[in-house]
Amino acid sequence: GYLEDLIADAVGQGATVINAEEGGGSLAGALLTPAVVYEVTPEMRLFHEEQFGPVLPITTFSDIEEIHAAIKRSWNGQQAAIFTSDASGEIAAPLVDRLSTVVGRININVQCGRSPDVFPFSGRRSSAMGTMSVSEALRGFSVETVVAYSASNEVSAKVAAGVDSKSSFLAPL
Repeated sequence: GYLEDLIADAVGQGATVINAEEGGGSLAGALLTPAVVYEVTPEMRLFHEEQFGPVLPITTFSDIEEIHAAIKRSWNGQQAAIFTSDASGEIAAPLVDRLSTVVGRININVQCGRSPDVFPFSGRRSSAMGTMSVSEALRGFSVETVVAYSASNEVSAKVAAGVDSKSSFLAPL
């Protein structure tokens, strides 16, 4: 399958499934045991392709400019994760600044994942363009209508109040 091919490509080029002893990367029926793959390099498919499966590619960089270059070359734009123990912000802040215009979600010391529906799920570039949330989904399947009146016109304000009290259109769902 696709995920197995991605893992095989990385391993074939020198990466290691570091949790292989625990079953990482093994298939049981239709279920793939999560695989942590290290060290993934730009030559590997895992570096460039969104796998949407339980495969965690880990890449290391020697300096911040190398990271900026990788971000600039990438077409992806859903999420990024920054792992650091530097509480000063000196390490993470420049990455957050760079990533904030590139991805829809930046994770600090936590893996990428789906949030509760109270948070929007967004992406940029060629990867999940736009924002999706419960309210966005409702808006996408709705026809918005505006009922307008001049609040400074006493008659219009009274009519609007009467409509508000009698109309089911304005009632909460």
